[in-house]
Amino acid sequence: MSVLSVFQIEVNPATEQGFLADATKTLPLAKKQKGLIYLGVFTPLGEKNKYLVLSEWDSEASIEAWRKDPEHNKVMAKAGQYVKNHSVKRFVSKK
Repeated sequence: MSVLSVFQIEVNPATEQGFLADATKTLPLAKKQKGLIYLGVFTPLGEKNKYLVLSEWDSEASIEAWRKDPEHNKVMAKAGQYVKNHSVKRFVSKK
């Protein structure tokens, strides 16, 4: 089984640089997480201030462990000042 997480983010233009700085610090930490198979951050063509974070995990439990990570939580606590809109979708493969 694997779980695909699609995190769409629209960032406030005035705080985008802070968002990018925190994302740059957080990605290496995320890539060390047990159960992470793939992680990519993308900007949709023609869309300003929007990002797509695509990650694949070996289980929901691995995602939950990442969500509880203290360093991840420090960054997430500041998300309100950066994020204008967001959505998260998960897709589970039974393979």
